[in-house]
Amino acid sequence: MATTEEVTASAPVAFLGIASATPDTLLGQPELLPLDAGEQYRFGFAMDACIGCHSCEVACAEQNDTPIDVAWRRVGELEGGSFPTTRRFNLSMACNHCLEPTCLSGCPTNAYVKLDNGVVRHDADECIGCQYCIWNCPYEVPVFDQKRKIVSKCDMCLPRLEAGQEPACVGACPTHAITVEKVNVASWRADHAAADAPGMPPADISLSTTRISLPADMPPDTAAASDYRVDPEDPHWPLIGLTLLTQLSLGIVAATVATQLVGGPGEGTLAGGAAGGFIAGAVAMVASLLHLGRPTHAFKALRNLRTSWLSREVALFSAFSVASFAYAAVWRSAVRGGVPALGAAVGVVAVVLGVAGVYASGRIYLVPARPVWNSKRTLGAFFATALSIGPLVTLFCIERAQLDGGWIGVLLGASAAGTMVQLAVLAHLVSTVRRRHDRQHRGTATLLLDRFRGLFAARIALAVTGLALSAWALAVPVAGPAAAGRFGTSLVVLVLGEIIGRYLFYVTVVPYGMAANFFEKP
Repeated sequence: MATTEEVTASAPVAFLGIASATPDTLLGQPELLPLDAGEQYRFGFAMDACIGCHSCEVACAEQNDTPIDVAWRRVGELEGGSFPTTRRFNLSMACNHCLEPTCLSGCPTNAYVKLDNGVVRHDADECIGCQYCIWNCPYEVPVFDQKRKIVSKCDMCLPRLEAGQEPACVGACPTHAITVEKVNVASWRADHAAADAPGMPPADISLSTTRISLPADMPPDTAAASDYRVDPEDPHWPLIGLTLLTQLSLGIVAATVATQLVGGPGEGTLAGGAAGGFIAGAVAMVASLLHLGRPTHAFKALRNLRTSWLSREVALFSAFSVASFAYAAVWRSAVRGGVPALGAAVGVVAVVLGVAGVYASGRIYLVPARPVWNSKRTLGAFFATALSIGPLVTLFCIERAQLDGGWIGVLLGASAAGTMVQLAVLAHLVSTVRRRHDRQHRGTATLLLDRFRGLFAARIALAVTGLALSAWALAVPVAGPAAAGRFGTSLVVLVLGEIIGRYLFYVTVVPYGMAANFFEKP
């Protein structure tokens, strides 16, 4: 007869109907079939078999010892039909171990690797906690671990998989709704329609391999319960500072170089503009470190120049900082009899690097996982920021008394042009989110035009006011303290508007994600 200890060690423990799936209780599961050439492992999910008991979540957490606020497998809710014939379904999802994992291609440190068995594995030691993989993944599978300051994700219980055993979630499911199976990669790449389901992003984005079996009687209007609520995203204040300051830095350096090339004032007069551009860029680079979970490992962000726009942004802005510093140093030497022509050459190089850096910065946000960001509007807004406030700051950095009044007018006109582009971008954004009816655009419309309508109105009002002040300064002779006051007022108004605009850019975007329940953010 078995002892009490033997029975306890060999039998699952049920608590409130949820099985506790420890490694010891899973040892008796059937072994996996070995892979043939051209195959990988994947998850399968039968929606009509899932009863929403969350045993899979518990088993995953126990197997991988994840913190309470980190879930690698999540069970969401779907609803469909009309009273009295409504239906409710559950959707249990973890990492889909995609054929084209966007977390891998976007990661700046090469912390992700797709193994021969199909598993997309994350190397915690290489992660810097930038969270860019979360933005890139349409399912938002990677989860940020607040304690470790890095992201983590499902690896299909890799140690168990390599031992020929099923993942913990599969063994814990009491209805066998979750399975792990082999898939022919070439065949699935050609036809992956079985990866699409209500509450899931389009499988085309990353070629998800999870096979989802849908109930035959599923109502056509079935959608995630979480679709009926929309919450603001994190404002990412360090990124607000980074993007605005790098764009400002480009605007200052470009305006200073342009002023020099058209025959502006000579020695020392433009040194303030060159120095101002460098300082803004240097502060931006420091601000970027505040966004990282592990800022001391920031140097690793240069490892994936081949596919990551974040790596390219870091490389280009680092080079831009060096070039803008050299530009400022050359102008400083010009005061002591240096060669201003050399400064022009270095300045042109700095501008080219800055333009490339802002372009790379914009491309970071052009991700299919966040449709409202994934537009040329993003690039237009970033460059318009540089054009809107850069020339105005330049007017305060250089000696206006030695600057031709006509060229001051050109700088004011450039600022006005940048502001008009920003207004055009906002108009296009409003038109788009009102016209399109997918959850992501509808959600942005709700946030932008309802929850944050006061801030959005202020953003527009500040842009229009700044434009009017620039027009007034152009119409009235620009000289003396009164002109400086108009410059300063216009600059303050435009900068405040840019800060509000960038804040709204981050908080009103609605990502795809996976289905959750009504009370949980997807």
